[in-house]
Amino acid sequence: MAKLYNPTAAPVQASASLAARVPDLRGKTIGLLDISKAKGNFFLDRLAERLEAQFQPAEIIRRMKPTFARPAPTETRQELAQKCHLIIEALAD
Repeated sequence: MAKLYNPTAAPVQASASLAARVPDLRGKTIGLLDISKAKGNFFLDRLAERLEAQFQPAEIIRRMKPTFARPAPTETRQELAQKCHLIIEALAD
């Protein structure tokens, strides 16, 4: 059975809490996720340089999604969640 959605329905507002802020990046493991958009890797290269110079993280782990049109593979998400104190997902064009 197909579902019919009413595109004129009123939007539903949901509340969500923000993730806790990492108070200091020094010595932390930072994940950088490239979503595979054009020039995203150049942006993340500069960001990694600035993070290393300013915060001296323990490690920067870089991963790339196979395509921007789909979520990152489960293995990639799990790896970053397990190894990183924070993750920055970036796109460009």
